[in-house]
Amino acid sequence: MNEREAFVRGIAANLYDDTPRLAFADWLDEHSEHDRAEFIRVQCELEPMRDQYEIPRAAELHEREEHFGSRGVRQSGEAHEWLGAMPKDWNDWKTGIDVEFRRGFPDRLKLSAKVFLEHGAAIRALHPTIRRVVIHCLSGWGGRLAACDALRGLTELELACWYSDDDMKALAASPHVGELQVLELWLDRQSETGTDANLCKLAVKAKAWPKLRELVLLDPEGDSEKRIKKLVTSTNRSAKRKVARYERGYPELFPLSGAFCYDWPVVGRLSDGRAAVVERDRTPGPGALMVRTFDAAGAPTGEEIRVPLPQELANAVEADNWDSKYTQVARAALGFEPGFIRVQEDALGGDFGPWRGHSNDWNRGGLADDPENPTDYNGDPEPNGIGSEISWAVRGGEFQVGSSGWADKTGRVHST
Repeated sequence: MNEREAFVRGIAANLYDDTPRLAFADWLDEHSEHDRAEFIRVQCELEPMRDQYEIPRAAELHEREEHFGSRGVRQSGEAHEWLGAMPKDWNDWKTGIDVEFRRGFPDRLKLSAKVFLEHGAAIRALHPTIRRVVIHCLSGWGGRLAACDALRGLTELELACWYSDDDMKALAASPHVGELQVLELWLDRQSETGTDANLCKLAVKAKAWPKLRELVLLDPEGDSEKRIKKLVTSTNRSAKRKVARYERGYPELFPLSGAFCYDWPVVGRLSDGRAAVVERDRTPGPGALMVRTFDAAGAPTGEEIRVPLPQELANAVEADNWDSKYTQVARAALGFEPGFIRVQEDALGGDFGPWRGHSNDWNRGGLADDPENPTDYNGDPEPNGIGSEISWAVRGGEFQVGSSGWADKTGRVHST
């Protein structure tokens, strides 16, 4: 074993400790691998505040992280190259393998149960720093997955789909998951799939994972909080210890950055700190800006502040804000500064939303896939299955703005 391999093995043996990672970054600097060293330091610093885009330092670190291409490793970038000799065609959409870097190293492996059986052992051997495996299309594959030796030594497992009690019973008897510390279950199962209560009971009573310290009960859409929190209480009572906790999948408040929707509206804060949205007043009359404010809970206050526009802007045929002239008017009149805010669903009103997105994606939420032929909502062949179909919304924080815009955790519209 050479020195590099020794560092990686040391990191893999201490997955929750940043110390060996930062020591490796120092070693990389000494060997002129400065980009790799910086990437490790950036991600280690970012991790505790990864989703807190309102913190300026977090925004800076995200920008630097994106420079390395770590978001979407199927694309080009240094992070893609750092994955090394992955299985052939691993990033083909038909294979559906996704690898996410955290704290400088491959950390999360997402794939179907079938593909894990085919490639899981090779990928985990190549990247022993993988902390969490996210499995979808588990329905009907529980027994085969439970018998898979590639699970051995895994510390975190997320079952990102819906499946039968028999699948869970098989996993709960697996001889390969004795090192598991965190198990995450997607709840809101449909009645034909089984009850959430029974799923939690099977998980918490299992003997297969004696080191389990956390059973995460995920509320994928985020609209069953009261019921699932009651289930957390009953599960902990059954376990006779605090092992279960609630986690919300979809955000309670939607993130919006400064010019999140191309040109209109622009969001930010007034000089007194109130969250606000600025857009061109659409009512008949002299040209003006309309400024609406939101309370600390992200709800509209009902307040509307009309800011008259100078003559050259009031009479302008084009009402876009590409050159920020309208923003400058709001800044001068109200001390408005574009920035990051969070609002409730549909808080912007009218055509802007924001909304959770296409209801079709959620209509099959809670349903188990056909074990041998998982499909998307339209019935087209889709190897990722319905659980993975909505995971981009649950885990990526994707949501719809306006008639066709899609935004993410950064609060920026990235596609239409």
